[in-house]
Amino acid sequence: MSSTADGTRETRGPLTGIRVIELGQYISGPYAAKLLADLGAEVVKVESPEGDPMRRWEGSGTMSPQFSAYNRGKRAVTLDLKSPEGLAELLELARTADVLIENFRPGVAARLGFGPDVLHGLNPGLITCSITGFGADGPYAKRPAYDTVISAVGAMYSQVVPAETLRPLGPAFSDLLSGMSASQAVLAALHARSARPGAEGEHLEVSMVGSLIDFLTEAASTYLETGQVAGPDSRPRRAQAYACVGSDGRAFVIHMSVPEKFWTGLVAVLERPDLASDPRFATREARVRNYDALDVELKAVTERMPRQHWLDRLAAADIPHGPLNTVADLFDDPQVASMRLVEEIAGPDGGALRVPVPSTRFHRSGRPVLRAAPQLGADNGTVLGGTAAASAPITEGAGA
Repeated sequence: MSSTADGTRETRGPLTGIRVIELGQYISGPYAAKLLADLGAEVVKVESPEGDPMRRWEGSGTMSPQFSAYNRGKRAVTLDLKSPEGLAELLELARTADVLIENFRPGVAARLGFGPDVLHGLNPGLITCSITGFGADGPYAKRPAYDTVISAVGAMYSQVVPAETLRPLGPAFSDLLSGMSASQAVLAALHARSARPGAEGEHLEVSMVGSLIDFLTEAASTYLETGQVAGPDSRPRRAQAYACVGSDGRAFVIHMSVPEKFWTGLVAVLERPDLASDPRFATREARVRNYDALDVELKAVTERMPRQHWLDRLAAADIPHGPLNTVADLFDDPQVASMRLVEEIAGPDGGALRVPVPSTRFHRSGRPVLRAAPQLGADNGTVLGGTAAASAPITEGAGA
């Protein structure tokens, strides 16, 4: 057993011995399986002969940066699942697996011959997980499900996009959250299987829109209880969170939350005692009501000095704050750098590749050695027992 640069013990990870078959395209299914691979599971990614469409994003052959991000640490095989030979190969893989994850539209897996009933008949201990856009039934169930659509339907955009902007933005919220939900559900099912006599598996259903509702628990619960409709500034207003800019144009954030000491400390840092006596800001409730006015006052002060001046003073006063980093700033941030969350591994072309490492540390079981995403069909010869058919691709994926 060796250690990584950050001192974490380098083993095969807590999911050593768990085999996952992934029939995923784009993000949600591949991300769920990638999270399990990061924990040490052996993940076999099954692709059509043309490969996951994300391989060819940005015209980068079969290994786009986006594909690499969601498919690290996997083995890759190609199968034509519309052919008898390809289906037979998949079913043979399922006999040896602990988990099978797919993100096709509802009914596609069953129509092609590998629905959960068939799989559980072959392998009663198998855990099957279907990730769909809108769930297994309902008026939207059979629609193509991409993140933009789900983030709109699931009210995520209403929480992050100002009404005057009206444009999709940000990461693939519903893809990522449903992938996390799926991996969490798989881990729970693995635990339940280990605790039950007979080692039975089960079928899991995860929807992208449902995962958003799970995530928006505060906004959803508040509306159902009070009828209040949250918007992009509802949470920052209640949390008393502000974004400011220094005279050098560099941004930072302040989060005062509930404790009054943070407000009184901020007034002292800004050398604006008049704000404390201003009836608009005299109490937390008043500051919530007059959030926009206070935002203007804070920005008017912070723009007079460089950001680092304010960061130093806020730190000395123990006020919650931080620089507003871009991705380019992130890994040079002194705190992030100290956490050693980037590692250099061998890329698919043999060159060096810098990647973010899993942030959770297992001090006893460690984590697996990180491996780059696989080339298309790289493991056909070692994983498949028969012929990997290579003709018609699958096109009925959930699009997520």
